[in-house]
This record gives sequence, structure tokens and C-alpha cells, in this order.
Amino acid sequence: RASSPRRPFGATNSASLNGLNDGSLFIGATVTDPEECFEYVCVAIRALATGVADPGSPPGSLGAVCAALPSDERASGLAALLERCAQASSPAAASAAAAAAKAAAAAAAASPHTGGPHPPVPPSPSVVAVAAATPAEVAGASSIHDGAFIRRVYAELVNLGRDEDLLELPAGPLEQHLAERGAFETARQGGAITRDESRHLELLARLYARRERHGLAAQVFFALAERVAAADCVVSLDERAALLDLALRHAKSPGAHAELAGGAGGAAASESQVETLEGKIKVLEFQRRLHATFSERAHRGGADADRNGRLAAELERELRPLSDMYNDFAKPCDMHDVCLEMLHFSRYRDADGAVARGLWDALLSGAASSCGGDDRAALFAACNAARALGPKLFPSDVAFPVAHVALKLELMAGGLWGGVGAAVAGSEDAAAVADAMLAATGDSPEAAHAAYDSLLATPASRAQHGRALVQSEQLQTPALRLRLLRSALRVLRRWDEKIRADDAGLGGGGAGNGAAAHGGFGAFGKDFGNRHVRAALGDVCVGYAGEARRLLQVPTSAQGAAEALAEEFDALGKRLIG
Repeated sequence: RASSPRRPFGATNSASLNGLNDGSLFIGATVTDPEECFEYVCVAIRALATGVADPGSPPGSLGAVCAALPSDERASGLAALLERCAQASSPAAASAAAAAAKAAAAAAAASPHTGGPHPPVPPSPSVVAVAAATPAEVAGASSIHDGAFIRRVYAELVNLGRDEDLLELPAGPLEQHLAERGAFETARQGGAITRDESRHLELLARLYARRERHGLAAQVFFALAERVAAADCVVSLDERAALLDLALRHAKSPGAHAELAGGAGGAAASESQVETLEGKIKVLEFQRRLHATFSERAHRGGADADRNGRLAAELERELRPLSDMYNDFAKPCDMHDVCLEMLHFSRYRDADGAVARGLWDALLSGAASSCGGDDRAALFAACNAARALGPKLFPSDVAFPVAHVALKLELMAGGLWGGVGAAVAGSEDAAAVADAMLAATGDSPEAAHAAYDSLLATPASRAQHGRALVQSEQLQTPALRLRLLRSALRVLRRWDEKIRADDAGLGGGGAGNGAAAHGGFGAFGKDFGNRHVRAALGDVCVGYAGEARRLLQVPTSAQGAAEALAEEFDALGKRLIG
């Protein structure tokens, strides 16, 4: 009968109402059918919660009387009714409430009179008798097994949107009900769940959060974020992101750590949950970026508008693994920067690093090609692309081969790569690549110097240290080596500035923004002070000055520049050594 259409309140079994079929309240009216009793309770809940009686309720009926009460009386009446429902559904709770009422009455009766004009009057036995669910109510509520009565109450509150009232009810049976109606296990195992099931899961998560069971709340919010939506339930990427954020916040709370640490796996389970959620949030961030890009492209129109709209819809429909986003969306659509960030996040590593190098080549040449044949603008566009992406990846030998990127930019500046037809020359242009590499490495002169040092090394030295470089044969041309030396000087001067700022207490950081952890001069300086770093860099300057003077094959017009560069290295070396 629970599945039959709801009848108007007056259309009940006439025999059960002593022959009265209008649903009015009459002295002596009784209802013996449990289903009819359940419906009367639900009628009262709806009327008290909304202030509106069910359609067809005649004047004087239960729904009409409850709906006509003032709002404050309806609120207190609903609270009392729900408390009574909870007691009726639990014999233990009913007994405890009855005992508490009797104890309160006894305490009031025993309270001494303080002489006031109105001495306290203890409640009458009849009031005490109805202060908690009666045995008859408990028997009626449990006459149908599996908690059918309290489940009807839960369903009414869910339908009415009275979430706060629902979550104030005893947690035990409510938790089981919400988990079952929310298909929690189905959601955790990747099955599709409906809008109604999602609603119950959300309430379950809020119940856990309210009871400070943060570990379980995190698990339910996580399941909601990753759920496969049924046809009637579209879940936006923004909603999934908000749910993952809630899951992470609960997982990081001290309560969650203690809750999970007490179970299987101990503290490692809590740390693993946080790590998993942080990874999921990052992967979803990639998906949202791709979705936003395709949506914007579709909005702009053009020949690929339909394709971009379809890709955006596919990304919105469900969560995608990182590999699918890379292979099916980012890579085919030339989103080279996103691809490199994905490599960095996934710690992807191929045998020779060719994947990352190829993506960087495509990124830099693509930026340069958008400048309509203006060589100088092309160089600066490529440098800006490195400036923008580098800090997101550095330090990463997987996704950011610093020496390779520096080489490509220097080749472009020399008119030897990337569609740039002639060398870009000028006082501002000479430092463009070096400044871009410093910015891309988070202002780490040590990392930038290491890149240029490998580019200036002899082929034998690179082979000995495993520093294979693409297009390395071009590194031996005098014109390119002169350009590399000029950039190396720029980097060393920046390092000198940082050392001086560090000595002056200005926080310049002589070791190069934490690059000391990766070895090199930074580690040396961290242990022994900037004086030793200066001495080492002074020796480097001496070597580079000699290299500049050995460039005898440069054109005659450039030989003066080579000697001038050597003198600048000499001057910097003397200042460093002091």
C-alpha cells in the first residue's frame, strides 16, 4: 500500500474513523491500520513544515488545523513531532525519554519552595505519561518491519527539502537509510546513480560532517565527485570540483586523520586518501582547462566550431583519465603547454626525453609562427612562451629540458631555427633569451648557468657526462658560440647580483632559489658561504674569457665583439674573486 497513490486526507477507511470520512478531528476517532497511521503522521509533517494543507483537505481536518497554526507553533510542533517519531521507532529511545520525563517531574516535585508568589507545580501524571512515545506508539511504529515508519518520515523530509530537520534525527538508522537510498556502494564501484540517489548521498555526507566523522564524509564526497551520472542527472565539472574540494578539506581535518588512523592501515590510510584526492583535483583541473578552451573556441565560431563544441560536451559528460585527455584532446589540438604540464604531473619519462623536447619545439615554433614574419616579434613571442610555462615545470628534467629550450631559443635568435629568417640583433635583443631562461627557471642563475655550460662544453665533454643534445653540431659554429657566451655572461652577472644582495641581507639568495638541492655551486655555497661560490664563478669567467678569445673564425666584424666580451668576463671574474 505504500506504493499506492496518496489519497486526500479525508479519503481514508471510514470504519477506521468511526464512520467519519472527511478526515476531521473528532473525539474518539481512532485509526487501527498502520499505513493509515503513517499517513496521518506524514500529513501533519507536511502541514507543519509548509503551512499548507494537502489538496482536498476539508476544514477541521488534521492538515488544515496544523497548517493554520502560527509559524512559531508550527516550528515547535514539527520539532516535537519528529522527536516523537524518532522515539516511536526506537524502543530504547522511547524508554530513555520516558525515564527522563519522570525524573524531571520528580525533581520538580522535590524542589523546595523559595518563597515566591508562584510555587513550582510539578507536571501531572497524565502530562508525564505522554512526554515520550507510548508503548502503543512504539508497537504501531514497529508493526511493519525494516523501519518502514521512520523511513516514511525520512522520505517526507527529503521531499520537503527539510534537510536540517532530517539531519537532527538520530544518526544510526538515518545513516543506513541514506546509504541504501543513495546507492553508496554502487557509486564507489563506478556504477551509474540517479539524481535521487545523488541527493541521498549528499545528505549522507552532510550527516557525517555534522557528526564530525570527517573520514567518512570525505569518502562520500569523493564518491559523489566521481560518480557516473544516470540520464536524469548531469553533473558539471564545476560541481565535481567543489565536491572534491569538500572531500579534501574533510580528509585533512584532524578528526579524519584520527578516524582513519584507528582503522586498517593506520596513519598511512589517511595520508593516502589526502594524496589521492590532491591528485584527482589536479587531473580534474586539466579537464576543466580543456573544457574551457574548447568552449571558448566553439563560441568564437569558425570552421572547427562544431568539432570544438562536441569536444567540450564530451569533456563535460564524465571524468576522463589523464592519458585520454592527453591523447584524445590536448595533443591532437596542439595544446603543447598543457601536454607538458601533464607530462610533469604524471612524471612521464621516455628513454631519451624526445617527447618533451618535441613538445617544447612545437610550443616555441608555434608561438613564433603567429607573428606574421616579424623575426624580432617571433623571438620575443617564443621567449614569452618559455617565461609563462617554465615556472610551472621547473625543476623537472622530465618536462623541462632547460638546455634544450635554451638552445632552441638561441638558434631562433641566430636565425637558424623556428622560421626566423635572420639573426635578431640589438642591445635589447642580445639579452632576450638569457632573461627568458632566468624567468623560466624561477630566477635561478645556477640552473640557467648549468644549461649554458652544457651548451658551451666540447662534444667530448658532453658525451662523457651524458649530455646529448639535438642539433649539437651547430653548437660549434663561432657565431652561435659567441651568442651563447653573451647569454652566459648575462646569467653570471645576475648570479653576482644575487650574491651581493644576499651578503647585504636583502634576501637575494646566492644559491639560486633552492637549486642547491640539485647539486652544483648552490650546494657548495650553502655549506661554505658565498665566498667560495664567488671563487668558483671567477674561475668560470676566466674559462669563458679564454673561450671568447679562441673564436678566431668569427667574421672580422665580430672579432672585436669577441674580444670585448672576453674583457667583460675578465672584469666580472676579478670582481667575483675580489
